[in-house]
Amino acid sequence: MSDRVRLLPSRLVNILRSVSGRDVLLILAATPIVFLFIIAPQTFELSWAGFGQLGRGGLFIILFFLGLDLLDFKKDKIQWTMRRKLEGAIIVAIGVFYFVQVGVSQAAYSKEAVDALALGLTQGHIDVGLILEDGLTNFLYAIGRVLGASGDYSNSFLMATDFIADTIYIALLSIILFAASAIRRIVTPLLFGLGMLFFYLLDAFLPYGSIGPLQFWANFIVAGVALLAKVFGLPIYGFTNHLTIAGLHGYYRLVVYWPSVGVQSILIYSVVMIVIAAKLQAPRIRKIIYAVVGVVVTVFLNVVRVFSIAYYGYAYATSGQQLDAFHNTVGEVLFLFWIVAYLFLIIEIENRLSRPRRVPRKRKKSVPRRIRTRKLAK
Repeated sequence: MSDRVRLLPSRLVNILRSVSGRDVLLILAATPIVFLFIIAPQTFELSWAGFGQLGRGGLFIILFFLGLDLLDFKKDKIQWTMRRKLEGAIIVAIGVFYFVQVGVSQAAYSKEAVDALALGLTQGHIDVGLILEDGLTNFLYAIGRVLGASGDYSNSFLMATDFIADTIYIALLSIILFAASAIRRIVTPLLFGLGMLFFYLLDAFLPYGSIGPLQFWANFIVAGVALLAKVFGLPIYGFTNHLTIAGLHGYYRLVVYWPSVGVQSILIYSVVMIVIAAKLQAPRIRKIIYAVVGVVVTVFLNVVRVFSIAYYGYAYATSGQQLDAFHNTVGEVLFLFWIVAYLFLIIEIENRLSRPRRVPRKRKKSVPRRIRTRKLAK
């Protein structure tokens, strides 16, 4: 058994040597997330934390964007030097350790443990034994509380740590396997991860409607839903951040805050659209057009998404719990389909515009043949 264990790293390296560098990066980037999914699959049901649940679906979206960016990489194989093996093994081990720990310790949440850890942090000492005993999740909750995150424990702060950990992990992997210049070529997943981190921190420290500009966007989306409902003649009404649904099976009054209507998704996916347009090999004016169209349609799709939730409340929901459940299922998948479809559309347009135009050959003017006449001999 010990010989097999010793041979395992060399076998793993041999397997990685047989695949291209971009595939190696994607496999290693996905490894900690796959471990976490196996341990705590219920935490991936949402793409945004809410209703007391965790929403780690966004970690798979980072891998999705990483796969898109890696399509531009050549299928060259990595030269596995001793230094690269060592650095790669260390960063993968740290990544797997973090995500396995937060997955395993999630079920061991204890308010008393968070209180004890938070007290130790405020007094300036960290008890490593207590952290190992109570779990990494409780320790992260305690850090959030000490820093001022809302509530006894903040799922938004925990999600922020997940996204910063995954973003740093992918960035370091790219540098180790390729070079520092590779960061510019995988900017889409990194920007998505940093965007999720930023909005989770805002939600952790400034919850609900306390951020005026973001709440304005939420009011704008509610107004868009009310406009669509008026067009279709539905008893769905929206004013500021209040949405009223006179359903067939119940009457619902919803107070809408910016995380609930996907304001963060609009802004993050709009940035992704701009980045995709900027990376295209196209004239600047067409890049601007692609970016503007992408952002406008992304905003419109989010209004349609919220309208579909309101329509479900009108036509089918018999309780607030059913409406919440439907709200949780209609997430980021719509945006991903839109991005893929739009990307293929742009590629098709660029391919057609780049094809050389066939210049029709000019037909030679037909010259009438001269009729030669012979002089008859006299």
